[in-house]
Amino acid sequence: MNKKIIIIYIIILIVILLVVFASQRVASVSFVHKLIPAVTNPASAFLSKGTNLVIPSIYSKIGQDVQNGGEAIQNVIDQGKQKISDAQKNIENYFSGISDAVQGKTDNTCTPSN
Repeated sequence: MNKKIIIIYIIILIVILLVVFASQRVASVSFVHKLIPAVTNPASAFLSKGTNLVIPSIYSKIGQDVQNGGEAIQNVIDQGKQKISDAQKNIENYFSGISDAVQGKTDNTCTPSN
């Protein structure tokens, strides 16, 4: 790892430990209430800049793949709907055949196969 990054991590860790330690002392409560916004505001600004840089680059790389995946999923869903619709029609035909047979509307004779 780069020495500069390690030093930055150590400084961040020290700041976090100081905030935690200072928040436990009653005399330093007002100091901590001033310190927390002073630390979090620049940090949130830094993170939002990073987010604004990262999101467009990631989206440009994976946006088309996500759209293609969505279309594939929609095709599978449509096929499933069609199968359900076909099964429903088959069930309706089955029960209407039974109903017709019970009511005597169809010929119930079985013809032998050759």
